[in-house]
Amino acid sequence: MRLICLFLIFSCCLLQQTLSAQNRFVVPDSLCTEPSHFDLQEVVVSGSGLKLQGENVVNVEKLNLYNNPDIQGFSLAEKLSGVAGVSNLSTGVGIGKPVIRGLSGNRVAVFAQGVRMENQQWGDEHGLGLDENGYGQVEIIKGPASLLYGSDALGGVLYFSDERYAAENALEGSAASEYNSNTKGWRNTGALKATKDRLHWNLFGGYTTHEDYQDGAGNRVNNSRFHTGDFKSVWGYTGQKFNTSLKYSFLNEQYGLTETEDGEDSMIPNGRQPKTPYQNLTTHIISSENTYIFENNSRLKFDAGYVFNNRKELEEEDGEAVASLNMNLGTWSYNAKWYSPKWNERWSLVAGSQGMYQTNANRGEEQLIPDATTTDAGVFVMSDYYYSGKSYWQAGVRVDGRHIGGTELSTSYTAFSFSTGVYQQLNRKLSLRANLSSGYRAPNMFELLSDGVHEGTNRYEIGNVQLQTENSYQVDVALRYDSEHLALFVNPYFNYIRRYIYLKPAGEMRDDFPVYNYVQGDAYLYGGEAGFHFHPHPWDWLHLEGSYSNAFGQNDERDPLPLMPSQKLNATVRIHFQDKKNVRKISFYLHGLQSFAQNRTAAYETATPAYHVVDAGALLDWKLAKQTIRLNVAANNLFNAQYYDHLSRYKQEGIYNIGRNFVARVSLVF
Repeated sequence: MRLICLFLIFSCCLLQQTLSAQNRFVVPDSLCTEPSHFDLQEVVVSGSGLKLQGENVVNVEKLNLYNNPDIQGFSLAEKLSGVAGVSNLSTGVGIGKPVIRGLSGNRVAVFAQGVRMENQQWGDEHGLGLDENGYGQVEIIKGPASLLYGSDALGGVLYFSDERYAAENALEGSAASEYNSNTKGWRNTGALKATKDRLHWNLFGGYTTHEDYQDGAGNRVNNSRFHTGDFKSVWGYTGQKFNTSLKYSFLNEQYGLTETEDGEDSMIPNGRQPKTPYQNLTTHIISSENTYIFENNSRLKFDAGYVFNNRKELEEEDGEAVASLNMNLGTWSYNAKWYSPKWNERWSLVAGSQGMYQTNANRGEEQLIPDATTTDAGVFVMSDYYYSGKSYWQAGVRVDGRHIGGTELSTSYTAFSFSTGVYQQLNRKLSLRANLSSGYRAPNMFELLSDGVHEGTNRYEIGNVQLQTENSYQVDVALRYDSEHLALFVNPYFNYIRRYIYLKPAGEMRDDFPVYNYVQGDAYLYGGEAGFHFHPHPWDWLHLEGSYSNAFGQNDERDPLPLMPSQKLNATVRIHFQDKKNVRKISFYLHGLQSFAQNRTAAYETATPAYHVVDAGALLDWKLAKQTIRLNVAANNLFNAQYYDHLSRYKQEGIYNIGRNFVARVSLVF
């Protein structure tokens, strides 16, 4: 069986986990959605306007999050890693941070509920601060996107879109329950939606709980347990000239942190409540999205919101769990865009501004970064020109300013960004997108003012108040072929980052830990993705998909950059049947992942050997008393492989990734 799976991996050879993200599920909320072969006419909401993907100069990947059997994983970041070019920087199975083409943290901008997500993302040891419950899909932009999104959109953007409202004058609901055998874990979610005339109301809730996971060697990973609870509500009004919505979401996450101590048996009993040390993270988001449509068909979109994030790290003192670290981060932000009507059927204009006011306050004994305030403001203008229905050009410029003020530092940064790109239909089946874009990122407080041991990394890190703004310049080309039964694409890129901030060994010890300094130097990242989706005729029930992605990075001294994902090869064989009386859909899949050895490592990293993982699953949709029921079963890491992923933070502790896991999920829509 292993030989068969390896044969499938190398015979399928290239890519398409991304095609299932952007082409396969056009109606995100339907349990009975059928694959739409290579349909590029989905609307993209994260770009400069409501454009069809086939007309967009930027290649936007779309991943359906609602009840999608194609995505598997414990954390949201792990589920996103099925898209080629996106990886998962993990701490155990519960904590995950998305990596886009080798960049993560403060170099990836995240938007949810129409506003920018801020959750102290400089820390590797906590995740996105979002739960996918209530979000219909995520759009992924790879590469610099500061023109539309400002600072931190250096490596890319994740733009989460809400689930749709209920049908007109209807009441809809859903419930789902999922069980994971490896962690004895449960995930239960529910939703209720109501629409009356022009008024809408959506309500979502969920709870997730897991015990410690077992690796491929059958060892239980101590204190890797976690549980989360989420709630989200949306109130909306849809008019002919004015649309508005008010949204609130709450997420609490508690993650155990595994610690290995030589000479000590620190194993703790089985259970679901994390033991010390553990993290308690709470995030509140309240926002309003508003669109005004004027008589000349121009539009004004204004979104504003507040994000509150509390981060606690609890340790045991005198037999009690005490929050040694207790940080509050509050962020007010707005996002305004004006869309002009199209002039002479050729020209259109988008102008806008974004701003942010952020406060960081410490409430615990330990301080990773001092109290400070951050103020952002930026303005941009973008022009679109349509040569014809098959040719389209876009260009824009932007100016930003940021001020950081606190008791230990007061400094300001300015930045200029630009972007230009073309979309060209070369013939009926072949299209080309080419872009030159820039981005910037101001250094964060941790890089500026660190002076101490960074727990979990075993390093003494020293900040640098002389750090300047990072600037990124990327060339990105996407060539795509689409026919009735075959889709192919190739997407190479080259990203030059001026004044890239990274850690460099100082060659000395302090408090028994090696000292590392934050320094700057030019960096070069390059690589790409390629893939295919083959649907042979007349075998309409068969789909062959494949993907390949790589990312290479080095600094100006030709040393490898840290946390570069390994090269990966995905292959999937899918069998799909539908319309069998009361059985609406039956499908089976076999998926193989080949991760190549990563030997290009930074000074404080270790190399990672190659590994391969095989997954299999099945899906069944049927009608019962006019209700739609979906059953998903899956076997992940089917052969119980023992492996380290290069972006696992537990790798340095000699802890393998998760072993075999059987998943069963039942969903009901009423």
